[in-house]
Amino acid sequence: MTQTTVLAAGDTTANSSDITIASGVSATISLFSVSPIPLSCSMDILLKTPGSTVVVGNLNHANPTTSIYAPGVYYVARNVGSNPGVNVGVSLDV
Repeated sequence: MTQTTVLAAGDTTANSSDITIASGVSATISLFSVSPIPLSCSMDILLKTPGSTVVVGNLNHANPTTSIYAPGVYYVARNVGSNPGVNVGVSLDV
């Protein structure tokens, strides 16, 4: 698997770059930080659809990683105030 950073570590509201999953491919999305991930940390995983975006998962202190098996275009949204003062980013392994 190849690891890339899709959302640089930070503590402000931001969206990752698009994560495109092809049919038959899986990907692992994970939080990363040089400090412990705060209990309040919460980042939504969203699927882009023709009508709008749909929340399909959440990364947080208790669940810092997940795998995606369905094809589509996804992104991760760092939520307002979810990790104040601690820089947390998102990596992708495909």
